[in-house]
Amino acid sequence: MSEVDPLVNRRLNIAIGWLIALVVLAVLLGSSAPQDYETFPAPLELKVIFPVGIEGLTEPLVTTGKAGQGDFFAVRFIDPDTAVFVYDSWSSGGPASGPFPVKAGTAHRLTLQLPSVPSTAPLSAGEIGLLRVLLDGREVMKESVAFHHRASSQLYFATNPIGGTTADGSFRGTLSTQQGRLLRGGAAGLLSWPTRVRLLATKRPWFCLAAVLCAVVTAWTVQRLLLWLARHPLAKNPSRHFVASHEPPHRWFIGIAAGAIFIFAALITGGTFHFLAADSFGSFYDYQAASLLHGRLDVPQSSLAGEAFIVQGKCYGYFGLTPALLRMPFVAAGIAFGKLTRLYMLTYFAIGLVAVYGLLCHATRIVVGPGAWPSRWAVTVLVSAACLGSTLLFLGSRAYIYHEAILCGATFALWSAWFSLRYLEAPERHAWIGALACGFISIQARPPSGLFALCVLGCAALTHVLHGKMTRSNSGALRHFCIAALAALAVLSFHGVSYLKFGTFDSEPLRYNVQYTPARLARFQGVNFHLSNLRHNIDAYFFRPDFHFEPHFPYFAFGGNERAYPGSMLDLTEPTVAFPYAMPGLFALATIGAVWALLFAPTVRKLLAVLALGSAPMALALFTAIATSHRYTADFCPCLITLGAFGLAVADAETPRWRKGFLIGYSLLALTSMTATLALALRYQGEMIWGVPDEIRRNYQDLRDRVDGFFSQAHRD
Repeated sequence: MSEVDPLVNRRLNIAIGWLIALVVLAVLLGSSAPQDYETFPAPLELKVIFPVGIEGLTEPLVTTGKAGQGDFFAVRFIDPDTAVFVYDSWSSGGPASGPFPVKAGTAHRLTLQLPSVPSTAPLSAGEIGLLRVLLDGREVMKESVAFHHRASSQLYFATNPIGGTTADGSFRGTLSTQQGRLLRGGAAGLLSWPTRVRLLATKRPWFCLAAVLCAVVTAWTVQRLLLWLARHPLAKNPSRHFVASHEPPHRWFIGIAAGAIFIFAALITGGTFHFLAADSFGSFYDYQAASLLHGRLDVPQSSLAGEAFIVQGKCYGYFGLTPALLRMPFVAAGIAFGKLTRLYMLTYFAIGLVAVYGLLCHATRIVVGPGAWPSRWAVTVLVSAACLGSTLLFLGSRAYIYHEAILCGATFALWSAWFSLRYLEAPERHAWIGALACGFISIQARPPSGLFALCVLGCAALTHVLHGKMTRSNSGALRHFCIAALAALAVLSFHGVSYLKFGTFDSEPLRYNVQYTPARLARFQGVNFHLSNLRHNIDAYFFRPDFHFEPHFPYFAFGGNERAYPGSMLDLTEPTVAFPYAMPGLFALATIGAVWALLFAPTVRKLLAVLALGSAPMALALFTAIATSHRYTADFCPCLITLGAFGLAVADAETPRWRKGFLIGYSLLALTSMTATLALALRYQGEMIWGVPDEIRRNYQDLRDRVDGFFSQAHRD
C-alpha cells in the first residue's frame, strides 16, 4: 500500500493558514482601533435604560480625563424608584439634579452637554463651561461648572477607569446612541463602522501595514507547520538523541540558591536583615494559631482590620489555615508573637528553590534517561528565571499576610507537582501520598495554587485509570480512582473549613466582610467569578504592558496603560504587568520550551498533557475572578515553573548547535526577568504599598539617590 502524500492536503493547509491569519489581523486591528477622537457634536443625543436602583449606589454614565484631573457625570440612586444625576470635577466637586423617577428596563432619551466632551483643546486654569442635561425632553440640570482638559482618548461611557470616589466601576444599565450603537468603554461606539475603519487607516497607516504583514507571516508559518506535521506525525516522530551531564550539580545549585536566598532576604527586610520584626498586617496568622490552640477559628477583629468577616458577632478571616498551623509551635512557646512573617516567607522561598531544582532534575531524567543530570548552566537559568525573575521574588517586597499566603501556597504546590510527576511515571510507588499531602497544605494556604497541585494529581491518577482500560488491565484501577477522589476531597476541604467559619461553603462570602456595602457588592452582583471578566483578566496577565520606563532608579514602574472592558464585573484592578513583560525568561521556558519538548521528546508528552489539564481549573478561576493584581501572577508560577523545567531539560540535552542557542537566549531573557522583577519589587516596596516601615523606605530612598547621583556624575564627567 503506497504512502499517502501529505501534499494532498495542500489546499486545506492554505485555507487554514489564511483563516488563522484573518483572525490574527482582526484581533490586531480590533484591539488597536483608535480611541483618540478629537471632537464630538454637542450636545450628545443618547438612549439610557436604567437598572434596578440600589440605594446609595452611584454609577458612571460619562467619564473624561485621567486620575486626579477628571470629570464625572453619573446617576445616583436614592431608592429603587428614584435617582438624581450628579456631576463632579476632580478636586472641585459639582452639582446634583433634582430627583426623578426611574423604572428599570424603560428606555429614556438623554440629551447631554458636558463641557469636557466637545473638544480636546488645552485649557487655562480655572476653566468654566456649561453643563446642560435633558431627560425625555425635560431639562433637569443647567449649571456653569469647572472641568478638566481631556486627551483625545480619555472619553469613556458607562464605565469609570480613572478611579476616584465619585462613581463605581461601571453602569449596570444600558447606554447607547439614538441609532442603537452600544456605548460601553471608549468613544468608538459614537461612530459607525465605516468611519472607524477610515480613521484607523488614516491615523495609524504604519500599524495597519505591520498588521497585514504579521497576518501574511502567520499564514505562511501555519502552512509550513501543518506541512511539517503531516510529514512528521507526533505519534510517529522518534525521540531525538538527547545527551545530558552525568555529574550531579548539587554544589553549584547550593551556591546559586544561597545567592538567591540572600537577595530575597535583603529585599524582604529592606536591607536591614532584621528577620524578627512586627510588620503592619502581619500578625493575623499568629492570632489564628493562638485560636486554634484553644480550639477556635475566630480571631480578634484588630488582627484583620478591613479583611474581617463578622458572622454572628464573631470575627473570621478568609485566609487558609496552613501558615497558622506552621506557627503553632512558636505561639505555644510564646516566641516572637507577631514577628515571624519575614522569617517564614524566607523559609518558604528557600524550600521552593529546592523544589525547583528537583523538578529540573526529574525532567532531565525523563528526557534523557536514568542517571542524567542537568548542567550547571541549566540550573543557573532555571533558578534565575523561576525564582529571581518571577513574582516569587516580588512577593518579598512586602511582609504581610497576602504575600505570605501566596508564597506558601506556591511552595507546596511545586513540591506537590514534583511528587505527582513521580507518581505518574512510577504508579506502583507511594509518591502520590506526598503529592496529596503537599497539595492539601497548599490549598489551605492559597486556593489557586492548591487547585493546580491537586488537579495535577487527579489528572495523573485518571491517566492511570484510562491507561488500564485501554490495555484491558484493571489491576490498580480502583486504587488510582480513589487517589483521584482523595484529590477532589482535598480541593473541597477549603470549602469545608469555610463552612465551619461562615456557615456557607462559599470560601469568601463578601456579604459578611466589613468593607462591602450593598452598593459595592452590586458592582459584581455579590459573586466572586464572572465569565464576563475573561477579556480583562487574560489581557492583564498575558498581553497588557501595564508599565512604563522612568529616567530615575529603578527605571521600571507600574501603571500607565488603563483599558476599558465593557461588561466586566470587577472589584479590584491593581496595576498588573503581564507575564511576557515581567518574567519573560520563565514565560519563554514554559511556552517555547514546552512546545519544543512536545515536538521532539515523546517521553514527556503525557506529562505535559497532565500539567496542561491540571492547570486549566486554576487558570479559569483567576481569569474570571473579580480582582487582578500583580501579586496574583505568582499563582501561575508553579505551573509555569513545572512546564519550564521540561522545556529547559530538553534544551539542555539537545545537540550542541541547538543547545547553545537555546541556553544563550534563555539566559538573556532570565537576566531581563531578574532586572524587571527586582525593579518592580523595589518600586512597590519603596513608593507604592502601605505599611512599609519608615526605615525601609529611607533605605530605598538612599539607594535611589546614590544610583541617580552616580549616573548623573558619570554623565557630567
